[in-house]
Amino acid sequence: MKILVAVDPSEHSREAMKFVKSVEWPKASEIYLIHVLEMKHASALTPSDGPSSWDRVISQARGKLFTEAKGFLQHIKKEIVEERTWTVKSLVLEGLPGAEILQAVKDYEIDLVILGTRGLSNIKRFLLGSTSDWVMREAPCSVLLVRKKLSKVMMGKSAAKILLATDGSSSALNTVGMLGLLTCKTPPKVTVTHVVGRPAYLEGWYWGKGKAAFKQLAEQLLEKAHQEGVAHLEEVSQRVKRLGMAVDTVLTKGDPAEEIVKIAERSKAKLIMVGSKGFVGGKPVPLGGIVRKIARYAPCSVLLTRPVRSEKEG
Repeated sequence: MKILVAVDPSEHSREAMKFVKSVEWPKASEIYLIHVLEMKHASALTPSDGPSSWDRVISQARGKLFTEAKGFLQHIKKEIVEERTWTVKSLVLEGLPGAEILQAVKDYEIDLVILGTRGLSNIKRFLLGSTSDWVMREAPCSVLLVRKKLSKVMMGKSAAKILLATDGSSSALNTVGMLGLLTCKTPPKVTVTHVVGRPAYLEGWYWGKGKAAFKQLAEQLLEKAHQEGVAHLEEVSQRVKRLGMAVDTVLTKGDPAEEIVKIAERSKAKLIMVGSKGFVGGKPVPLGGIVRKIARYAPCSVLLTRPVRSEKEG
């Protein structure tokens, strides 16, 4: 498994790194530490010999940033190697963080990107960082947004609470596969949830056929969706049980993103897992609005799972 971790000196980035160290990843895993330099973070530049010296001053500032970044990543790499036998590689790049991370995902055929993101209040939570949003939307692999002290939860004596949201598609089974890789000190307690939503096309049908006929059809479709949801929850929960984890199921109806966030808040979940397609016809599938809404408003960490590389190519 190839894991790319975005690293910088911020507190939420350090928490992402702690999470990486808290999980027993597969033995053959390769971990890529990436730090993206932006010249705007350099100290104020002052040419000593007039405008003609700007190139030299900028070059010196860039060199200093690269040297500091390499030393920073080397320190983190040493911490990881001391505790594990994974292959760890460091990447220091310059440019827009989102663009450089996505290019690295492509170049190194990454399976999972891990990003630290700020834990915000309910009012400000929708202000998901532009880099996190960009990577989650366009990365062809799984993406984990780490909020709060996820590493302590994974290593705690009590069972971590994980919410696995499923929409009835094959993507949910990919999510169960990723769940199996998250080895906790104490097996987590997993809540599998499915939200039954009313098909959007019914609104147009309502205006064409009338209220009575619309109500009858809507009830029939919702009942069918409910039955399918029950069956799917049972299938997914059985797969989770085979991982040796305790499982609850929640079937509800309404707006999928809003309901999933509400369930996460009520259950005090520390991680929401939700699946998305990776590729169709060799092209990446755009991230849906439901997943983006969950990522923005979730009170905890969010793991978006996409098929692993071998499945994408197959």
